[in-house]
Formats: sequence, C-alpha cells, structure tokens
Amino acid sequence: MINDKLMSKEVRTQMKIETHLVKKVTKFPRVCTNCNNEIPVDTAYHHEEGVKKHLHSLLARQFCSECYAKYGEKKLLSGNK
Repeated sequence: MINDKLMSKEVRTQMKIETHLVKKVTKFPRVCTNCNNEIPVDTAYHHEEGVKKHLHSLLARQFCSECYAKYGEKKLLSGNK
C-alpha cells in the first residue's frame, strides 16, 4: 500500500485524489506534515479532508497555520516544498 504522505503529485493526479484543507482547533498536540513542528493544544491548524476512502482519511495530512500562510493550500496539497 502506498503511504499518502510520500505520494508524488503525479500519483495523486492519476488516482484522482481530490482534497481540500479545513481549519480546525487542536484538542491534543499534533505535528505539521510540512515543517515537522509541533502544533500545540488550542491552536488553529489546517486538516486535509474531502476523500471518501477510509484509508486516506487515516493518513490525512495536517499543517500549521504558519505553513498555510507561507505556502497556501495548493502548494501544500501538491506535496512540493
């Protein structure tokens, strides 16, 4: 099985994975998928949603607000830094 965090943009396009980011507030500490910094409790972050496949929902990426502001949704979801 392919790890979604490591998928290239081409593979995502071929698999037609359509996602978007939703702003949420953490209930427990998380780690940003992009910069690997901790996202503390009660802090806003952006969570990947939109795919109905169960396995993908378990591997959904999460990004801190700093990465979201710096790179934007399209850049983060493309998988390119």
